[in-house]
Amino acid sequence: MAFFEWDDSYGVGIAEIDRQHQRLIGLINELYDAMQQVQDKNTLTSVADELETMTSVIDELIDYCYYHFSTEEEYMLEYAYPGYDKHKKNHGRFVNRIQTFHRDFEEGKAVLSMEIMHFLRNWWKEHILGTDKKLAPFLNEKGLT
Repeated sequence: MAFFEWDDSYGVGIAEIDRQHQRLIGLINELYDAMQQVQDKNTLTSVADELETMTSVIDELIDYCYYHFSTEEEYMLEYAYPGYDKHKKNHGRFVNRIQTFHRDFEEGKAVLSMEIMHFLRNWWKEHILGTDKKLAPFLNEKGLT
């Protein structure tokens, strides 16, 4: 069983955004799996290999978050979504948090922990089921599906 299971209730009714959300959930699961692998390793070489994998997945997750947020924000601007500012600020707070974690992780000041994994899962659940579910009907009315 995956750490973060995609559920049809996460679907917002816009194919591109749903695909991106599924990819983000997949990356969170990859990160969780890499974290679990580190805990199971018993040699420095194997731990170093898994840490390299974790770093790579964190980098990809951050890049993909930027890509996803820019997709949503472009749609909101194109169709003059009235909740744009609040939605964009929500994205910004997430980006700040994940960038701080990333920097601390690379500097050895932070470790990938269940606390971070729960933050990622809970933030995305709340964002999709709350913020994005409010955006989707607006975009559907504009013809996006």
